[in-house]
Amino acid sequence: MDHEPNRLLRGLASLVVRRAVWVLGLWLVVAGVVNVAVPQLEEVVADDSTPVVPLDSDSSRAVTLMDQEFGSGRSHSFLVVLAEREGGLTRADVRHVEGLVPRLRRDTENVSFVQDIRDEQVREALTSDDGEAVYLQVGIPGFTGAPSAIHQVEHVREVVRDGAPEGLGLLVTGPSATVSDMAVEAESSILVITVVTIGLIFALLLLIYRRLSVALIILGTVGLSLGVARGLTAWLGLHGVFDVSTFTGSFLTAIVLGAGTDYAIFLVSRYHEQRRLGVAPRTAASYAAGRVSAVIIGSALTVVLANACMLVAELGVYTTTGPAIAVSVTATLLVSITLLPAMLALLGPRGLFEPRPASTGAGGWARLAALAVHRRVPMALAALVPLVALAALMPAMEPSYDTRGIQPEDTESNRGYAALARHYPVNEVLPEYVLVSSDHDMRNARDLATLEQAAAAAARTPGVALVRSVTRPDGEAIDQARVSYQAGVIGRKLRRAGDDVASGTEGARTLADGSAQVDEGAEELAAGADQAVQGAGMLVSALEELRSGLTRLEDGAGEAVSGTGELREGARMLAAGLDAAYSQTQTAVEGLGMALDGLESSLPCTLDPICNRARDGVRQVYEGERDQLLPGLRDAAAAARRIAEGTGDLQTGLRQLDDGLAQARAGVEEITAGQREFRARLGELADGTEQLAEGTGQVAAGTSEVAGSVGELEGGLSEAADYLTSTAERADTSAMGGFYLPPSALADDRFAAASRLFISPDGRTARIAVLGTDDAFSSEAAERSTEVRQVIENSLRDSRLQDADVVTTGMASANADLAAIEARDFRLIVAVALVTVFLILLALLRSVVAALFLLATVVLSYASAVGLGVLVFQMILDEPLEWSVPSLAFILLVAVGADYNLLLTKRMQEEAPDGSRAGIARAAAATGGVITAAGVIFAASMFALMAGSVDSLVQTGFVIGAGLLIDTFVVRTMLVPAIAAMLGPRLWWPRRRAPRPTVGPVTTVATR
Repeated sequence: MDHEPNRLLRGLASLVVRRAVWVLGLWLVVAGVVNVAVPQLEEVVADDSTPVVPLDSDSSRAVTLMDQEFGSGRSHSFLVVLAEREGGLTRADVRHVEGLVPRLRRDTENVSFVQDIRDEQVREALTSDDGEAVYLQVGIPGFTGAPSAIHQVEHVREVVRDGAPEGLGLLVTGPSATVSDMAVEAESSILVITVVTIGLIFALLLLIYRRLSVALIILGTVGLSLGVARGLTAWLGLHGVFDVSTFTGSFLTAIVLGAGTDYAIFLVSRYHEQRRLGVAPRTAASYAAGRVSAVIIGSALTVVLANACMLVAELGVYTTTGPAIAVSVTATLLVSITLLPAMLALLGPRGLFEPRPASTGAGGWARLAALAVHRRVPMALAALVPLVALAALMPAMEPSYDTRGIQPEDTESNRGYAALARHYPVNEVLPEYVLVSSDHDMRNARDLATLEQAAAAAARTPGVALVRSVTRPDGEAIDQARVSYQAGVIGRKLRRAGDDVASGTEGARTLADGSAQVDEGAEELAAGADQAVQGAGMLVSALEELRSGLTRLEDGAGEAVSGTGELREGARMLAAGLDAAYSQTQTAVEGLGMALDGLESSLPCTLDPICNRARDGVRQVYEGERDQLLPGLRDAAAAARRIAEGTGDLQTGLRQLDDGLAQARAGVEEITAGQREFRARLGELADGTEQLAEGTGQVAAGTSEVAGSVGELEGGLSEAADYLTSTAERADTSAMGGFYLPPSALADDRFAAASRLFISPDGRTARIAVLGTDDAFSSEAAERSTEVRQVIENSLRDSRLQDADVVTTGMASANADLAAIEARDFRLIVAVALVTVFLILLALLRSVVAALFLLATVVLSYASAVGLGVLVFQMILDEPLEWSVPSLAFILLVAVGADYNLLLTKRMQEEAPDGSRAGIARAAAATGGVITAAGVIFAASMFALMAGSVDSLVQTGFVIGAGLLIDTFVVRTMLVPAIAAMLGPRLWWPRRRAPRPTVGPVTTVATR
């Protein structure tokens, strides 16, 4: 016989049937209060500040640290405001963009930081090369993805567009804007999803019951459940019991409508069974509620507790979705086991819930159940093969963290990225920031060199396009601080020195040759010096006689002047003597000039002080003869000749003769003094030339040796120059080369400008901007951000910064943290959910084997559903599954799948407590229509999510909907009955075998 229903549930069912009007009134009041006295869920969501990534994650900590050290200290996320005009920005455009700075700064509630683009250098740096675009960064106090940040993003967009010049394109983009746009799209999809869900459920209810009244009453009850669930969730979220987000409303609506309809179908189906047996409507309602409430409670508990497990997660998408769903399903459960029985009691007697006559469909379910039981191995294999094949695709899943790609291309943030791509390098506004925090001021040569090594190591990482830091503000290391630059300078100087030495080598060889010649000449000079001394003595004697004769001649000329009557013959003889003296003297002067020229060009004479002074004496003799003696003799001879020929005035001629002789005598005196000096120096030169001859021999040998060694020096310098210049060439890249910044350079203006951007005011925090070559939202970028961090940490080892804290932030880093946290959350959720569902099944079925068996089937159903999603989206449509899809699908498919299997298994306990195949077949046939209807309706509510514009909703709806259909038509219909028949009585171990029930009216199969 049937097991007695729980007395409490039976008493509750009897109470709600007797007090149906009170129950209906109570729920109407509750629904009105929670929807009037409590703000709507969307309003509560708008005030929420739950971030997508937890605040204690590395990327979130880095954002906070970077804002404290380089920003306002109030920013938790950042936006990019882009201005664009085809053909070039106008002055009005620039004025508008500059005017945004004070306007945005005045709104301290929604804006926490504005980049001052009014600075000319900043504006030039942020303007595109084509002059058609400019951007600036704006900080907001809301966390990325939080509903409060969505409001702030919209406010910034309003301010930016207000008063903009006509034709100027203004777009607000950036990571925070991307997540906000995604949330807005999801929120705007709620209405569409709700309408589509209600439409699908209504159509399916009409198809199942073929009575408009039944469909409307069920929809009305479920609609009231949704109203209560939304109001209760809003109230709890408002008072901080748990957080809510934009996705809360989407999932809550779909699940409440699906679960509420399922519970209604369970109850109405049992009610229809009793009505077909002729049981009175109120009695049938009480009986159905008493029997089904346990199953509904068990089914709801699996969903409630499985979703409540999300509280152990860290990610906001779980903590804001799971608890809300748990509360909503709890409200739906209470409405289902109280209000719906009351509605059956009130409207049943009026004929509004009367069932259709039993259709032939029951025979179809009976035949399918019999086939599963009697052909259990083939049926089990027929179910397992496709399920396992699809499940095998699950490991191939490559989750996507691209919040930009899962939303429509025409969202403002996506249009902003497209505009940036037209004018700027890739990832211009999406760099990764690596923050290095030390316990001391890093503005010193040693730590700066270490930071440069870290930046260079990051630049060498595959996938990195550019690295900017204090040592390389424009992406290249500071020229004067690079060892490559310094090596290049040294190399080039050595090269020039080598060239100079090479050119001087010929001079050294000439010196060697000349030294040999000087050696020979010195020997000749030593031999001829003695002769020069003797000749100089004779010359001095002759000049003394000449001076004496000239004196007498001058005296005679003076007498001739006073006695103008002398004979003309004497004048002629005087002219002839003067001409002869002039001719001889001129010859001597010319020879002396040639000797002087030789001494002037002699290097040894120039270097030797004795010879140098002797040469000065020769020069004095030469100049006296040339400038005074010769002109005086020439003038005197000319005057005497005019007197002898009588061609001039005698007195005048004699006076000219006297003047010429006086000039000649003065020259002779100067020549005599020079000759004496020359004779004295020649005496010293005679002694020194012997030493000179010996020294020049040594010079000749030494210069020969120098000429050889200079060649060797030239080769060495050339080799050194080649090495240093080649080192400079190899090191002269952004990814190579050393760094040394002397202390004096720390005060350089360029270093000061870079310091403001890349080193905190106290010098204890440095940031390094890393630009990747690929999409910053891609999984490759996320993996690279982790690699860059590790590379930089490794580069700091064995330095004064080895204990520095290194954190990264940016879109890629946030996605990397998201991936790591999601993996931990998923493992934790799976473990907790499986244990929870197993304990629920164990408590309801009181069988370890049955609980494990059902749990295994729902896990297989889940894996095959995700594998189908991988096949459809990733392999066919080339759209990887969004990262949250597997986790959300797991919770719902395991919980809801367990519901359906629980309903079937509980019926098996009633029909086959001894594990008989016939009883299993009866249970499968009896529940086939109910579970199929419930599964199709719940799947339809999940498929309704595909009406949204966000890919994550589309994919989640598809995977869960497909999983529900798989569970309904494959697992419950084929696999569970076949394996249950194989296990037989062992299915209920360790429960004791119970006697087979007597088939009575209450067990008659009914599908509607």
